[in-house]
Amino acid sequence: MSVPARVRNKRTVEEALHDQTWVRDIRGALGWSGLAEYLELWDTLSNITLSTMEDHHLWKWESSGTFSTRSAYRAFLVGSTTFDPWKRIWKSWAPSKCKTFIWLAIRNRCWTADRLQQRGLPHPAHCPLCDQEDETVQHLLTSCFFQAVLVLNFAAPGACHPGT
Repeated sequence: MSVPARVRNKRTVEEALHDQTWVRDIRGALGWSGLAEYLELWDTLSNITLSTMEDHHLWKWESSGTFSTRSAYRAFLVGSTTFDPWKRIWKSWAPSKCKTFIWLAIRNRCWTADRLQQRGLPHPAHCPLCDQEDETVQHLLTSCFFQAVLVLNFAAPGACHPGT
Protein backbone atom coordinates (compact mmCIF):
# COMPACT_ATOMS: atom_id res chain seq x y z
CA MET A 1 0.00 0.00 0.00
CA SER A 2 1.23 3.46 -0.82
CA VAL A 3 -0.64 5.08 2.07
CA PRO A 4 0.61 4.15 5.58
CA ALA A 5 -1.85 2.25 7.76
CA ARG A 6 -1.75 4.87 10.54
CA VAL A 7 -2.96 7.50 8.05
CA ARG A 8 -5.46 5.18 6.36
CA ASN A 9 -7.08 4.18 9.65
CA LYS A 10 -7.42 7.71 11.07
CA ARG A 11 -8.27 9.90 8.08
CA THR A 12 -11.92 10.49 7.17
CA VAL A 13 -13.12 10.96 3.60
CA GLU A 14 -13.89 14.60 4.35
CA GLU A 15 -10.37 15.21 5.67
CA ALA A 16 -8.80 13.45 2.69
CA LEU A 17 -10.82 15.43 0.15
CA HIS A 18 -10.22 18.79 1.88
CA ASP A 19 -7.50 20.57 -0.12
CA GLN A 20 -6.68 17.20 -1.74
CA THR A 21 -4.89 15.94 1.37
CA TRP A 22 -5.14 12.39 0.02
CA VAL A 23 -2.40 13.24 -2.53
CA ARG A 24 0.07 14.12 0.24
CA ASP A 25 -0.74 10.84 2.02
CA ILE A 26 0.82 8.74 -0.76
CA ARG A 27 4.31 7.51 0.17
CA GLY A 28 6.97 5.89 -1.99
CA ALA A 29 7.28 5.51 -5.73
CA LEU A 30 4.33 4.38 -7.82
CA GLY A 31 4.74 1.87 -10.62
CA TRP A 32 2.99 2.19 -13.97
CA SER A 33 -0.21 0.59 -12.70
CA GLY A 34 -0.10 2.70 -9.53
CA LEU A 35 0.35 5.85 -11.58
CA ALA A 36 -2.59 4.88 -13.82
CA GLU A 37 -4.75 4.30 -10.71
CA TYR A 38 -3.61 7.63 -9.28
CA LEU A 39 -4.62 9.54 -12.42
CA GLU A 40 -7.96 7.73 -12.64
CA LEU A 41 -8.65 8.48 -8.97
CA TRP A 42 -7.69 12.14 -9.48
CA ASP A 43 -10.21 12.46 -12.34
CA THR A 44 -12.93 10.72 -10.34
CA LEU A 45 -12.42 12.75 -7.16
CA SER A 46 -12.14 16.10 -8.93
CA ASN A 47 -15.91 16.08 -9.57
CA ILE A 48 -16.92 15.23 -5.99
CA THR A 49 -18.05 17.85 -3.51
CA LEU A 50 -19.26 17.01 -0.04
CA SER A 51 -22.23 18.70 1.57
CA THR A 52 -23.52 18.87 5.11
CA MET A 53 -26.97 17.65 4.09
CA GLU A 54 -28.10 14.34 5.56
CA ASP A 55 -27.89 11.39 3.18
CA HIS A 56 -31.14 10.10 1.76
CA HIS A 57 -31.23 6.60 0.28
CA LEU A 58 -33.55 5.83 -2.62
CA TRP A 59 -34.41 2.28 -3.66
CA LYS A 60 -34.51 2.45 -7.45
CA TRP A 61 -36.62 -0.70 -7.79
CA GLU A 62 -39.65 0.88 -6.12
CA SER A 63 -41.49 4.01 -7.34
CA SER A 64 -41.80 5.26 -3.75
CA GLY A 65 -38.03 4.92 -3.28
CA THR A 66 -38.39 2.76 -0.17
CA PHE A 67 -37.04 -0.76 0.13
CA SER A 68 -39.37 -3.75 0.22
CA THR A 69 -38.60 -7.45 0.14
CA ARG A 70 -41.05 -7.87 -2.69
CA SER A 71 -39.27 -5.32 -4.89
CA ALA A 72 -35.88 -6.84 -3.99
CA TYR A 73 -37.13 -10.27 -5.09
CA ARG A 74 -38.48 -8.83 -8.34
CA ALA A 75 -35.17 -7.02 -8.93
CA PHE A 76 -33.32 -10.27 -8.30
CA LEU A 77 -35.35 -11.94 -11.07
CA VAL A 78 -34.89 -9.15 -13.63
CA GLY A 79 -33.68 -10.72 -16.86
CA SER A 80 -34.57 -14.27 -15.86
CA THR A 81 -36.82 -16.30 -18.09
CA THR A 82 -40.08 -17.77 -16.96
CA PHE A 83 -41.82 -20.83 -18.27
CA ASP A 84 -45.54 -20.12 -18.38
CA PRO A 85 -46.54 -23.10 -20.55
CA TRP A 86 -46.40 -25.28 -17.42
CA LYS A 87 -50.01 -24.24 -16.88
CA ARG A 88 -50.90 -25.89 -20.19
CA ILE A 89 -49.12 -29.09 -19.20
CA TRP A 90 -51.18 -29.65 -16.07
CA LYS A 91 -54.47 -28.56 -17.63
CA SER A 92 -54.06 -30.76 -20.71
CA TRP A 93 -56.14 -33.88 -21.41
CA ALA A 94 -53.04 -36.13 -21.36
CA PRO A 95 -52.76 -38.91 -18.78
CA SER A 96 -51.07 -37.97 -15.51
CA LYS A 97 -47.98 -40.09 -16.22
CA CYS A 98 -47.46 -38.22 -19.53
CA LYS A 99 -47.88 -34.83 -17.87
CA THR A 100 -45.44 -35.85 -15.15
CA PHE A 101 -42.90 -37.07 -17.70
CA ILE A 102 -43.07 -33.82 -19.70
CA TRP A 103 -42.78 -31.77 -16.51
CA LEU A 104 -39.69 -33.73 -15.44
CA ALA A 105 -38.16 -33.50 -18.93
CA ILE A 106 -38.64 -29.73 -19.08
CA ARG A 107 -37.01 -29.33 -15.67
CA ASN A 108 -34.16 -31.73 -16.67
CA ARG A 109 -35.04 -34.14 -13.89
CA CYS A 110 -35.16 -37.41 -15.86
CA TRP A 111 -32.56 -40.00 -14.89
CA THR A 112 -30.45 -39.85 -18.02
CA ALA A 113 -26.70 -40.53 -18.15
CA ASP A 114 -25.78 -36.87 -17.60
CA ARG A 115 -27.78 -36.73 -14.34
CA LEU A 116 -26.45 -40.11 -13.18
CA GLN A 117 -22.90 -38.87 -13.80
CA GLN A 118 -23.55 -35.73 -11.67
CA ARG A 119 -24.51 -38.02 -8.78
CA GLY A 120 -21.53 -40.31 -9.25
CA LEU A 121 -23.74 -43.26 -10.25
CA PRO A 122 -22.96 -45.83 -12.97
CA HIS A 123 -24.06 -44.62 -16.39
CA PRO A 124 -23.54 -45.45 -20.07
CA ALA A 125 -20.81 -43.52 -21.88
CA HIS A 126 -23.11 -42.68 -24.80
CA CYS A 127 -26.77 -42.93 -25.69
CA PRO A 128 -27.71 -46.64 -25.51
CA LEU A 129 -29.92 -46.26 -28.59
CA CYS A 130 -27.63 -44.55 -31.09
CA ASP A 131 -24.22 -44.78 -29.34
CA GLN A 132 -23.24 -41.47 -30.95
CA GLU A 133 -23.93 -38.69 -28.46
CA ASP A 134 -24.15 -38.30 -24.70
CA GLU A 135 -27.49 -39.36 -23.29
CA THR A 136 -29.42 -36.27 -22.17
CA VAL A 137 -33.12 -35.50 -22.10
CA GLN A 138 -32.58 -32.99 -24.90
CA HIS A 139 -30.85 -35.62 -27.05
CA LEU A 140 -33.45 -38.33 -26.41
CA LEU A 141 -36.44 -36.14 -27.13
CA THR A 142 -35.17 -34.09 -30.06
CA SER A 143 -32.11 -35.48 -31.84
CA CYS A 144 -31.81 -39.25 -31.26
CA PHE A 145 -32.74 -40.87 -34.57
CA PHE A 146 -33.33 -44.32 -33.11
CA GLN A 147 -35.65 -43.01 -30.41
CA ALA A 148 -37.74 -41.28 -33.09
CA VAL A 149 -37.93 -44.52 -35.09
CA LEU A 150 -38.97 -46.44 -31.96
CA VAL A 151 -41.72 -43.96 -31.21
CA LEU A 152 -43.05 -44.05 -34.75
CA ASN A 153 -42.99 -47.86 -35.03
CA PHE A 154 -43.86 -49.11 -31.57
CA ALA A 155 -45.85 -46.45 -29.73
CA ALA A 156 -49.46 -47.33 -29.29
CA PRO A 157 -52.04 -44.72 -30.29
CA GLY A 158 -52.38 -42.21 -27.48
CA ALA A 159 -49.08 -43.12 -25.77
CA CYS A 160 -46.95 -40.16 -24.77
CA HIS A 161 -43.55 -41.90 -24.97
CA PRO A 162 -42.15 -45.41 -25.39
CA GLY A 163 -42.15 -47.62 -22.35
CA THR A 164 -45.35 -46.30 -20.73
